[in-house]
Amino acid sequence: MKILIVSATLAEIQPLMNSLGIKAEKQKNAYPARIASHEITILITGIGMVAMAYHIGEINKNDFDMALNAGIAGSFGKDLAIGELVNVTSDCFAELGADYEDNFIPLNRLDFAKDDPESVFNTKGEIQNHTKTDNQHINILKKVRGITVNTVSGEQKRIEKVTALFAPDVESMEGAAFFYGCQKKSLPYFQLRTISNYIEPRNLNNWNIPLAIALLNKKLPEIITAF
Repeated sequence: MKILIVSATLAEIQPLMNSLGIKAEKQKNAYPARIASHEITILITGIGMVAMAYHIGEINKNDFDMALNAGIAGSFGKDLAIGELVNVTSDCFAELGADYEDNFIPLNRLDFAKDDPESVFNTKGEIQNHTKTDNQHINILKKVRGITVNTVSGEQKRIEKVTALFAPDVESMEGAAFFYGCQKKSLPYFQLRTISNYIEPRNLNNWNIPLAIALLNKKLPEIITAF
C-alpha cells in the first residue's frame, strides 16, 4: 500500500522520521520511506488550513492508496486524556460564516451557500469521513468531532461560543482542510491526533506537547504496519 502521512509541522512527525533515518532538509517537505511492506511519503505542509489545502491540492491521488493526517490537537473535554490518540471523524471550518449582531451564522445556514452543487458539507456544516478500514489500531480509537480554526481558542467567551455552536471534542488548525482536499480527490483518509492540551483560557503550563508528539509517533508505525 502507498500511504501519504501529512503533518503540519516537522516537530509533530520528527520522531518517526528519526526512527526511519530521515534527515530533514531546508526547502524540502516530502520524504519517501518504507514501513513494513508499505511505501510511505511524509508530507510537511506548514501550519494552518491554507497551507494544508494547498499541499493536498498539489498531490496526485493516483500516487496513494491512503492519506493519514498525523498531528496534535486541543480537547474541549477532560474525558480525553493528555496524550490520548483519537480518530477525528467529522470536522468543520468553525470561523467560516458571518457575524450578525452578537451571533455567528455558520456557512451552511447562509442562503447563498445552501445550493452549492459541489458541497462536501452536511446540513450541520460538517465534513464527515466515511472511510472504512479493517485496521483495528484505528477502529479501537475514540471517534471525535473536530473543528478547524485560524485562531486557537484561548478566551472563555470564544470557547463558550464555539462549544454552543458546534459541540466539538477537539480543535486543530488544519483538520477540515485535510478532510476537504481528500474528499474532493476521493482519496481514503483518516485524521489521527493526540491530545496536547485542554481548550481553556490560555495557560501553556498545562500543555504537554512533547508527550503528545511522543505518543503519536509511537503509535503511527503500529497503525501503518496493520494496513
